Amino acid sequence: MIGQRLADRCSVRSLDDSVGVLGSCARPRSCLLGEPQVLMMLPNSVFSATIDLTSSIQLTSHSEVAPMMGSKAVEPKLYISFSLDDAVPRSHLVRRLAAAVDFGFIRSLVKGSYSHTGQPSVDPVVLFKLSLLGYLYGIRSERRVCEEAGLNLAWRWFLGYELDEPVPDHSVLSKARQRFGRAVYERFFTRIVQLCEARGLVEGDVVFLDSTLSKANASPKSLRSRALVEQRTLTRPKEFVAQLWEANPEVDREDAAPRPRQGPGRPRKDKPERRAVVNGLLVSSTDPDAEVATKLGQPRLLAHKTHMVVDGGKAQIITAVEVRPATEGDAHAAVPMLTKHRLKLGRSPREMVADAGYASDATWHACLELGVQPTIAMRPVLNRSGGLNPDRFTYVPERDLYICPEGKELGHKTLAFEKRRVVYRPKRGTCQDCPLKAQCAPGRGDRSITRRWEIEQYEAMKRHLHKRRSQQLLRRRKAVSELVFAHAKEQHGFGKAQFRGRAKMQIQALLTASAMNLKQLVRRYPEAQAGRALVVSQSRILGSYRSLARLWRGPTRTRPRGRVRRIGSPSL
Repeated sequence: MIGQRLADRCSVRSLDDSVGVLGSCARPRSCLLGEPQVLMMLPNSVFSATIDLTSSIQLTSHSEVAPMMGSKAVEPKLYISFSLDDAVPRSHLVRRLAAAVDFGFIRSLVKGSYSHTGQPSVDPVVLFKLSLLGYLYGIRSERRVCEEAGLNLAWRWFLGYELDEPVPDHSVLSKARQRFGRAVYERFFTRIVQLCEARGLVEGDVVFLDSTLSKANASPKSLRSRALVEQRTLTRPKEFVAQLWEANPEVDREDAAPRPRQGPGRPRKDKPERRAVVNGLLVSSTDPDAEVATKLGQPRLLAHKTHMVVDGGKAQIITAVEVRPATEGDAHAAVPMLTKHRLKLGRSPREMVADAGYASDATWHACLELGVQPTIAMRPVLNRSGGLNPDRFTYVPERDLYICPEGKELGHKTLAFEKRRVVYRPKRGTCQDCPLKAQCAPGRGDRSITRRWEIEQYEAMKRHLHKRRSQQLLRRRKAVSELVFAHAKEQHGFGKAQFRGRAKMQIQALLTASAMNLKQLVRRYPEAQAGRALVVSQSRILGSYRSLARLWRGPTRTRPRGRVRRIGSPSL
């Protein structure tokens, strides 16, 4: 009753201005007697609280408010006229992407992953669009992607969901990724590359090959003994016993192979690299596919290595992606990456540019077989054991031997099959009395010279790298490949693995490359944002305009000298 009496005696200019309500009301008689009263706020008031009128709070009256100051009234509307299509700007990325790409081909890619019975699922086009939105805007969490899709009007328009429709749950994305598998995402990436080629964004003449390390979704504290982790995976004792017999086969004494003799005739085993030893003994219990890798000037980390082939055109379209072990040499991935590029585009590039990590005899030989000119940087030949440079030795092709600066012959040959080399040595003890022993062969043994099997091919590669154009391409590789990897890590969250396992890391790499290619496709698509029909209509209008122009110029006649002269024009 007190609140009603106060409301009747208040002079209110605006129902929304609760301060003005309190300032313009007249106190009832009970308030003058000093009795505490409770003031009930009006329904449209911004505040909802109880105020003691006997307190010393000073409220602002309407006289202290500027007369032209606006006041926004917050009132819920029962009926509203709203268009989601009008709310999305014409220049927005998702609108331009929808106009440039028809994602209906996704249903044919995932058709085999669905059953003929059961309840209808979420549209697979929506699932792929949700994943692409996360990579386009660099959102790593799928939960956050779905939350943003429910709040962002442009995303709702792109997905085809109205305001009253709930967006799919984030768990649907995880289940779809497991159901589709790596093969579906490979085909999706292939279709995106082929679409970019159809729009003229892929030149296919020169490609750049490079790799980068991405931090695994695992902590270094998860490293455990590989032997103990493998024992935990055993489910039955019989399997453990069977593995013991396979690792330790029973061999009779009489049939056993003779023990290799000691001495210089025994084949020397190459010492394994330190990284191989570490990864052979330790494994991450969180992500077993991740390996301990190091980079110059950086601490060790659990990582995956991703190789990418980037087209040399202006759009810099990524044509091939492959995730491989972090400690594997880059040369092992050169031929598979070229094969992937050829399968996606249907042709091989004319030239491949890569850094010295991809340099190997197998890479050069495979490139030449495919008709690709390899422009791969070479590491300088260093004599790690010291001594004279191999260029000081003269090779005699007629006799297949080397002659040292002192005139001694190095004709004793040994074949190194693994490295595809021929090792030339002099007779034993020849270098011991040589005056250049300290400079040529500082060790106790004699000097040796190594020669490649494909020495002609190697020399041709060296001559090719000394060309001016080859040097320009090697410098451009740093600006192209490194820039692509920098954008992938900084703008699309590729610096760290989103999931665990090499197969899931491959899916992340494919979607990241697809998102980057789509951005380039949208950037170079016609600015008319009304779909393909408008482009066709514009071409028809342009053709009609050219026909009218020819009609205006009238018929033409050619002079003997080849000049064109107007002989008439229609009158208007």
